[in-house]
Amino acid sequence: MSYKAVALFDLDKTLLNPEKQIPPENLAALKALKDNHVLTVLSTGRNYYELADWMRLGQIPSAIAANGADVYHNGQHLFESPVGLPQLQRLTQQAKADGLALAYYNGRRSALSQNTPETEANYQWVRQTPPPVDANFFDHDDVCMLLIFLAHNAQGDKMGDWYRQAFPELQFYRNGESTLDIVNANQSKASGLEILMKQPELAGLPTYAFGDGNNDIEILKAATVGVAMGNALPQVAAIADYQTDDYLHGGIPKALKHFGLI
Repeated sequence: MSYKAVALFDLDKTLLNPEKQIPPENLAALKALKDNHVLTVLSTGRNYYELADWMRLGQIPSAIAANGADVYHNGQHLFESPVGLPQLQRLTQQAKADGLALAYYNGRRSALSQNTPETEANYQWVRQTPPPVDANFFDHDDVCMLLIFLAHNAQGDKMGDWYRQAFPELQFYRNGESTLDIVNANQSKASGLEILMKQPELAGLPTYAFGDGNNDIEILKAATVGVAMGNALPQVAAIADYQTDDYLHGGIPKALKHFGLI
């Protein structure tokens, strides 16, 4: 297929409603983009195996998953950036010493280091069954991304800053009230976009990225047009080229119409 542009969408509080579904107005917008030969891409901290239903319903063929550490295009697996075994071992030991749970992810499955009230609450919020406990997951599976369960409060944020300093080879994103996302230090949604755009049929096309959170900052800067949702964090809105309405009031279709994509 010959494309004329690329539109990239974050999931939570961007493309999805609070029930973690694509609302009808966004489904209609995705169909209109496809009819107008615009490639649609999920750009998310979620991992590839979590995306299947949304990609099928929205007819979305491509994904920048795991905050850029895992990239897929039209059924092809373009790129994966596994975290090194020494880093995984050291991080696991430190989290255990601090009494903190970790979740290990790749494009196929995930596991927890332990079950805690924080892990139960998180998976209830994302409408998922908690992964199985397997503290040795990284001995037999690649890990593209981790979650560390640290609350977004004074104590949790202070500990998060400590982990950032202790693990400079890793990138930590505050992407929820109870978790930090962790990937290799050189990975972001923007690095995933760079890999995706190396596909010959996408060369030179304009890119439109939508998001609301800390892990969207890099891709909103890197895209031709970075669109912050009306509910975006202040630091995200500050770097965007355009701010639309919030995710509950048709922000995506309104911006797509503004830029003539639908």
